[in-house]
Amino acid sequence: MGVFLMRIPVKYLIKRIIERIALLFVIVNFLFFLFNIVPILFHYNPADFYVPLTYKGISRSALIEAIDKQWGLNKPLYIQYIDYVKNMFTFHFGYSLSYGESITTLVMQAIPVDLIILVPSLILSMILAIGLAMISIAKEGSIVDVINTNAAIFTYFIPAFWVFAIALYILGFEMGVVPTNVAEAINGTHGIAYIAGLLKFASLPIILLTILSYGVRMVLTRSYGVEITKSHFVTYLKARGIPSRKILFKHVMRNSIIPALTRTGIDFAFILGGAVFVEDIFNFYGMGELIVQNAESFNVPVLQAAFFIINFYAVIVLLAVDLIYPFIDPRVRYE
Repeated sequence: MGVFLMRIPVKYLIKRIIERIALLFVIVNFLFFLFNIVPILFHYNPADFYVPLTYKGISRSALIEAIDKQWGLNKPLYIQYIDYVKNMFTFHFGYSLSYGESITTLVMQAIPVDLIILVPSLILSMILAIGLAMISIAKEGSIVDVINTNAAIFTYFIPAFWVFAIALYILGFEMGVVPTNVAEAINGTHGIAYIAGLLKFASLPIILLTILSYGVRMVLTRSYGVEITKSHFVTYLKARGIPSRKILFKHVMRNSIIPALTRTGIDFAFILGGAVFVEDIFNFYGMGELIVQNAESFNVPVLQAAFFIINFYAVIVLLAVDLIYPFIDPRVRYE
């Protein structure tokens, strides 16, 4: 890691970090405008959205007055803004009356389950896409290529929510091959058994997401690879007598996977948005479900914390992609 960072010009690194911090600052300003200023413009007290309809028999007006003081919503707008920015950048999101616990805890509980399912499926779909794309490139125009490419395109049009529901019904409820929910998978287990149960539960959504999401990366890789095989430098390599297999895997593959890797990097950045239908069908609590539930009840403190964390994660990953990309594509230079 140290060697990697040493190869990045300091000026470029500082420039990119400043740009990403500025982007995050713009996002925080937007969230403040959306959740604190818009209600005022429509003559609402923002504290109304911080308080559940009922809470331990305490009158709602008393709760709103207490929230006004606790969150500083009765202070001048510029002080509210300063406090808001400080709290966001220091991850002080407050306490949720609806859930009875820290909002930071709520968000941090939702993240791991998403990552356990969505990250492996993203990585596996990339590996599958590259492997199948290389086969299509090597056999361009053949029946294998036609079937391969059409199968990848077909994944665009498959209703994923329907496939997930049918697969869970058959393999989970009818055959009992996989757990129907995460609680069933890990109930009463500890240590290795807990991990094994979690992996068993995650295996079906990971496999299905991998199969249903590889298509776009496969088509991108194949299209770019076929174009490269017709380029002058590949013709030159063939003229030198270099074996086709070596040209394919050493030269063509290295260049053809760049668009797919870029797409994967962007997908990885926004993965914390969750796959709401996956969470709903498999009955696990991730960021998507957290956002949907709190959007329905308009629980502003949880929503703004969730949006900030998702955007913070995305900004960090996009910064990493900016720094890594010149290593992937030698034509790109640090400037």
